[in-house]
Amino acid sequence: MLRKTISIVNLISVIILIAWNGYANTGNYNGKSVGELSAEYDNLFTPASYAFSIWGVIFLMLTVFGIYGVYVAFSKKHQKLEKDFKTDFIATTSPWFLAANIFCGLWVALWLDENIASSVVMMFGILFCLLICIKQLEMEIWDAPFPIIAFVWWPLCLYSGWISVAAIANVAAWLNGAYEIAMETQVIITIVMIIIAFFINSLMIWLRNMREFALVGVWALAAIFVRFQSAVDTIDPSSSSLIGYIALGLAMALFIQSGIHGSMNVDTNPGKKFLEWRKSK
Repeated sequence: MLRKTISIVNLISVIILIAWNGYANTGNYNGKSVGELSAEYDNLFTPASYAFSIWGVIFLMLTVFGIYGVYVAFSKKHQKLEKDFKTDFIATTSPWFLAANIFCGLWVALWLDENIASSVVMMFGILFCLLICIKQLEMEIWDAPFPIIAFVWWPLCLYSGWISVAAIANVAAWLNGAYEIAMETQVIITIVMIIIAFFINSLMIWLRNMREFALVGVWALAAIFVRFQSAVDTIDPSSSSLIGYIALGLAMALFIQSGIHGSMNVDTNPGKKFLEWRKSK
């Protein structure tokens, strides 16, 4: 009974989060959308605006996670199966998945209220909860069946991958708003942040096998490059090119690492796991 309740609450939290984000981005809350405030708190780490469309994919996958959880909780077939902490994802991710969604909703409210310092705390709260889910499930370090990979691991990978990038951008926005930082220093800080993002994503590939997490990093770094292909008023063209091409180079390096890692782990390739799953049906 508890598992059923948790699955329903998780799905409802996803639906509320999506609805709240949709409402918040109409500008009806506090007169501005998340994107408009992001432009006001502009920093050099912020990627091109199209990059934020990834939230559509994330929300879709979170909905898949929620629906699959309800299906597993209510399915008689799944109720009969023996489960351990790795496969019983509903119980294992509770209450952390719900808490991550609550923090995410609070982040939107605090950001729109221009309480940037508090929004940073909420952002790291989301990331902390998602990392706990990853650790508790031992994600990507055991040979899971395809449904667990696609309906549990992928949603959490995309969510945590983007939040890890967004947390860096959030800190940069707070620093720019709270302190007068010389443009030369901002350029250096931005390059350091890009390198940090690259190493975090590289570690997730090689230590946790989380290529999907790293591909979100590829998306973000490539979008930083795209942003700096147009003139940025606040910095000189040489600094703009330097940031852009460092981001592009590290995005390519991440993509290549993901490909190499995938070729080294072909036996657990999701495509192969899908075929095995279909054959067992």
